[in-house]
Amino acid sequence: MYTALQEEADVASKSKFTKNAPSQESYAEIAKEKGNQAFKDKQWQKAIGFYTEAIKLSSSNATYYNNRAAAYLELGSFLQAEADCTKAINLDKKNVKAYLRRGTAREMLGYYKEAIEDFSYALVLEPNNKRAALSADRLRKLFQ
Repeated sequence: MYTALQEEADVASKSKFTKNAPSQESYAEIAKEKGNQAFKDKQWQKAIGFYTEAIKLSSSNATYYNNRAAAYLELGSFLQAEADCTKAINLDKKNVKAYLRRGTAREMLGYYKEAIEDFSYALVLEPNNKRAALSADRLRKLFQ
């Protein structure tokens, strides 16, 4: 999967017609869109493969890590989801979805204090976010 897109990107980058040729970023976007469709179809593993492809083609896009984290959450792969959310946050400090997903992963891993911090920070970024407010309140009542 990745190899085919990578080869196309390499050929395109060496072509004399690179102005009109798709860039690695555009191939990464195609992989992301395929991942989004697989996600909608509840094909979590397939979605992870496409998002991984997108990351290999363009590793500085927080959305790709964030989307892969969502698929990992669906599979119950909470450590991988937490790691991807952390990468997304490192690339985009204001990514509310990444804080929410990392909070969910951390809650499932039993890292309640860290989960509360993530949900609370999501609220700082987006004060009216109901999911963040409910999750933070629920965990505070249980663990503080």
